[in-house]
Amino acid sequence: MDILEQLLGLEKEAATLVSAAETVADQRKAAARVAAQAARAAALSKAAEEVAAAVAAERARIGGERAARNAAYREQLAARPVAADRLAAEARRFLAGDA
Repeated sequence: MDILEQLLGLEKEAATLVSAAETVADQRKAAARVAAQAARAAALSKAAEEVAAAVAAERARIGGERAARNAAYREQLAARPVAADRLAAEARRFLAGDA
């Protein structure tokens, strides 16, 4: 009976060791998952920063183009002869019903 009891004790110890090994393996898998998620989060953060920089650059480019177009349009308007007084007088006459 001694040998059977020793075998039973060894079997229980082996089962405990297997259970502990499975627990350690599960912990390592979880740690690897967390590390992968952290790496993915860092990559996404870097991509988001790159996209934000690209958007800012595009907005600056569009703003510059808009400013140039507006300046050119203002120059065109400034080059036109001033007829605002005449137009205002005609508009007042029209609104008054004299036209």
